[in-house]
Amino acid sequence: MLSILSLAAMAALSTSPQEYAPGRGQDGPQRVAPRGSYAATCSGSYVNQGRLYADCRDERGRLRGTSIDLRRCADHDVANNNGRLVCGNVRGDLENGGGNNGGGWGDNNGGGNWGGGGGRNTITVYRDANYRGASLTLRGEVADLGRSGLNDRISSMRFQGEWQACTDANFRGRCQTFTGDVSNLERFGMNDSISSLRPVRGNRW
Repeated sequence: MLSILSLAAMAALSTSPQEYAPGRGQDGPQRVAPRGSYAATCSGSYVNQGRLYADCRDERGRLRGTSIDLRRCADHDVANNNGRLVCGNVRGDLENGGGNNGGGWGDNNGGGNWGGGGGRNTITVYRDANYRGASLTLRGEVADLGRSGLNDRISSMRFQGEWQACTDANFRGRCQTFTGDVSNLERFGMNDSISSLRPVRGNRW
C-alpha cells in the first residue's frame, strides 16, 4: 500500500506547471499556458520560447493578438487589459495590426525603406516563429538592420519571390537565398542571426 508521502509526491507531480503540450509543427514542445485572470477573456493561449501568446478581447469585444514575456512577470497575475496581456507594471505586445508591429518607421537604412507596400520587393520579418511577435515590413534591400530593432532577432519571414539573408551587415558573413515564406529560421540555422536582407532579381541583386 502506498504511503501518505508517496501519494503526496504523485499529486505534486500531476499538478506541476512545467508540463509540456504537444509541439506545433517543427517548433518543438510548447509549454502549457499559465493560469491567470486573462483566461476569462482570452483564447488560443500557448507559450513559445518564454512568451505567452493569446487572442484577447478588448473593451469593444474585438479579438486582438497579444503576447508577453513571462520571465518579466514573476509571481504577478497575467491579466487582459483592453486586448493586451499585462502583468504587474509590464505591458505585453500587440501582434499584427497593433502596437509597434508592422511598418511606420519612416527612415531609410542602408538603402531600404520601412513601411507598407507589397509585391516582390517587400518582405515582412517577425521576432518569433510562425509569424508571431513584433514584426516589421521592409521595402527593397536593407544593408544594415542595426536600427530596426530586429537585428539578430528575426525568427520568421513572409515575402514573394526570392530574398537573400546574411548574418552580417552589408551582405557579408553567411548568406542564404530563400524562396517563399519561412515559418521558422531555426531549421536553416539562421534564427536570431540576420543583419541584412535584399531581394533577388534574376541572377542579380
